[in-house]
Amino acid sequence: MADSTTSIPHRPSDAAPAAIQAMVVGTSDIVADRIKAVLRGLDGVDLGAEAADGIDAVSHLRRLAIDVIFIDIGDTKVKLATDLSRLLKVDPDAQIVLVATLTFANVKNAMAGLVAGAAEFVQAPSRHTPHIAEPEFTRQIADLALGLGRARRDKGTRVITPPPTSKRFEHAPPKELRPRRPHVPKAIAIASSTGGPQALFALFKDLSHDVTQPIFLTQHMPPGFTAALAEHITRRTGWSCAEGKDGDPVNNGQVYMAPGGFHLVPQRQAGGIKIKIDDGPEESFCKPSAEPMLRGLVAAYGAENILLVVLTGMGSDGKLGAKVIADGGGTVVVQDKDSSIVWGMPGAVAAAGDCHAVLPLGELPKFIAQAAAGK
Repeated sequence: MADSTTSIPHRPSDAAPAAIQAMVVGTSDIVADRIKAVLRGLDGVDLGAEAADGIDAVSHLRRLAIDVIFIDIGDTKVKLATDLSRLLKVDPDAQIVLVATLTFANVKNAMAGLVAGAAEFVQAPSRHTPHIAEPEFTRQIADLALGLGRARRDKGTRVITPPPTSKRFEHAPPKELRPRRPHVPKAIAIASSTGGPQALFALFKDLSHDVTQPIFLTQHMPPGFTAALAEHITRRTGWSCAEGKDGDPVNNGQVYMAPGGFHLVPQRQAGGIKIKIDDGPEESFCKPSAEPMLRGLVAAYGAENILLVVLTGMGSDGKLGAKVIADGGGTVVVQDKDSSIVWGMPGAVAAAGDCHAVLPLGELPKFIAQAAAGK
């Protein structure tokens, strides 16, 4: 019998499916059936497998080259911790999306799943959360199927053939890096999305506490999840991280996270820089979005006094702010493609030629520490 980590062999291109292959784990009509309906209506994506539970999902994954997996974590047959471990043992590069309605138990399980290796979480609409629109849920599932499906195939293992290209997730090679002017920034900004929680844990775990500047963080997550993420960052890394609250004074050495469903905007007020929580419209299809945060930072500190870090994520949120900061004399660094779950946000900045460095995740803490010290 083949070892469970053995990759699916290559097959002749004429026998290989061009479409991205998706699997849905779960059977509920509230979540799983909705995901299946979205996937069945997508061009370039096939619902390659339907699994009733984790054991069934592992069996499919051993036989099929699945590109992206959606798990209904509220399904009573799903044992998330065990199922994730087994799926990642079969395919360490598996792109896994957790989906559930908003409950305390689901928030707790989703955060544990993101820590354990899932790439993303999507909140499903329910009668208890009327603010979550069905079209937005559909868009998120579609974008993740296409974006993560391509990212999985880019990893190089279990590949059959490349999926259809999509300009939404492809970026040109980086232009020549900008020359960097060493300066001591007054504030550090971080923007992240898909795959962000894992990247943030790794970054803060290795980031020196000699870095004393305030850190402003936008991670794309729904309400209820950013507080849990901030708590995990604090507990796992030793950095003090919390959701920003309206009117909070900004202190050195503190990480301020944009709360889910709101934009975080630093503002210069009487007595110093304070946090403003803004309920304005989505930007770049996101709320929170990095763009309002970056505009606020530029207005409060000046572009020349900002260090911006763009981590893994789909889309191009942060691209506009990165240009303003780079043009204004600040520093912009992005995570490289190989270490990103999806090279959307960092790739957009790199392709525009608006960054000073493109680095693997493991090298970012050292770069941030040196840049923060003016080196």
